[in-house]
Amino acid sequence: MPATSEIVDELIDGPGFVLMPNLIDPSEAAQARSRALEVAASPSAAAFGKLNEKIGQQHVRGLLGHGEIFERIVQHPALLEIAEAMLGDDMTLGAYSARILYPGAIEMGVHIDYPYWAMRGPFTLRPPLMLQVILMLQDFTEKNGATLVAPRSQLRCARPNREDFAREAIKITGAAGDAIISHGLLWHDTSQNHTSDPRVALLINYGLKVIRPLDSEIAKVPAYVLARATPKLSQLLGLEFANSLTRDLTRGGLY
Repeated sequence: MPATSEIVDELIDGPGFVLMPNLIDPSEAAQARSRALEVAASPSAAAFGKLNEKIGQQHVRGLLGHGEIFERIVQHPALLEIAEAMLGDDMTLGAYSARILYPGAIEMGVHIDYPYWAMRGPFTLRPPLMLQVILMLQDFTEKNGATLVAPRSQLRCARPNREDFAREAIKITGAAGDAIISHGLLWHDTSQNHTSDPRVALLINYGLKVIRPLDSEIAKVPAYVLARATPKLSQLLGLEFANSLTRDLTRGGLY
C-alpha cells in the first residue's frame, strides 16, 4: 500500500482517486450491507431517505443510530489517517450514508461533491475542502452500478461537463470491502444496475471543520451513541469545535 503522503498526492495532483483494497473484511461488508437494507425497508425509512423512483436509488442517512458497525467503519484508522493528512487532524464528518441502487437503477448524474456543488466558484484545488469514501459493501462489477470517475477531472476545478465525462469516465470495479477515496472535485457518477440484486455502498464525507455538515442527521445521533463515543467520534461529530478553535488561536499567537 502506498504511503499516506503518496495517496494524498494522488488525490490532489494525480488521478483524483485511489482504490484501497481490503479496507474491511468481506464479512463486515456483508453485515453492513444487510443492516443498511434493513433500515431502508423499515417503516421509519422515510425519515432516513426515501426511494427516488425516477432513478431507482435510495439514500439512507442516520447510520450512526443503526448499529455499532457503522461507528467502527467511520473511524477506520486507515481512512482517518488519510483524511487527517489531507484536511487536518481536526477534520469533521460532513455526511455519512448508504447508497442503494435497486435492480434497474440508472445513473444518478455526474457531479462533484459537497461543499463544492453548493459554492459559486471559481473552485480551487488547494486547500481541499473534503474527501469522499465510497466503501463497497459487495463486489462492484461491470453490470451492477459500479462507480464511474473521470480521472484527473479534479484538476479542472470546475463543474462537470457531461460530454467530457462521457468520453473520459472509467468504471471502478472491486471486491466487497474495497474503498474508493476521492477528492471532492473529482467528476463521478453511479452506473446502471443491470442485475437482479441491490447494489449497496457506504458514502463517507470528511471535511474541513469550518465546513457546515451536509447531512442534518449528523446532529441527531442518539444519546446512547454519544455516551459511548470515542474522542475521535466526538471530534468527527463537531463536538470539539470550540476546543479546536482555541488551539487555532493559540497556534496563531492570538492567545
